[in-house]
Amino acid sequence: MIANSKNAKIKNLTKSRYFAMLPSFQNERTKKLTSIILTLTAVIIFGIFAINPTISTIIKLKKELVDKKSVEKSLQEKIKNLSLLQEQYAEIQLDLPYILDAIPDKPQVALLMAQIQSIARDTNISISDLQNMAVELFNQNSGGTQHFSYSFSVSGTGTLQDIIAFLSELVNMQRIVSVDTLSIDQTADTGGTLRFSLQGSSYYKP
Repeated sequence: MIANSKNAKIKNLTKSRYFAMLPSFQNERTKKLTSIILTLTAVIIFGIFAINPTISTIIKLKKELVDKKSVEKSLQEKIKNLSLLQEQYAEIQLDLPYILDAIPDKPQVALLMAQIQSIARDTNISISDLQNMAVELFNQNSGGTQHFSYSFSVSGTGTLQDIIAFLSELVNMQRIVSVDTLSIDQTADTGGTLRFSLQGSSYYKP
């Protein structure tokens, strides 16, 4: 009985010591938990203030990146188009002098008169009268492009074959001309010589 009584006292004493220490453990745990909560709260608060500008900067940089990619795409498209135009220009570069000769940027009346005389000489046509009319016509089509034209007249004699050859060379020359009126008459010559007179137009684009 005495032994059992001693054992009970020892157990009660041990329990009382543990229970006496428990509040201390609880206080320490509470302090640590409070410290952790406060630390996490501080981290979250400061993190929000620190991260928010960073997030704004990232969003701004992403937008700038998208804009730059769009600009780069547009530039690449323009470079592609310029390259294509350069290739097309290279293809027609040799033909440009002929195109410019077809419709020159100036009237070049003296040159046209000389060309007509050269064609007449090559086709055995004898020119009796050659002159340009001091008339300018102004035209403007629906597209807004402008061109000018002036008239010229040619009179001469030759055989029918020579006149046909002269007209063919005239309308097929490099410079664009049109025959507006043409008249052919017999002459007193019985050798088949005919008299002709024509009025045409030549064009230029200033």
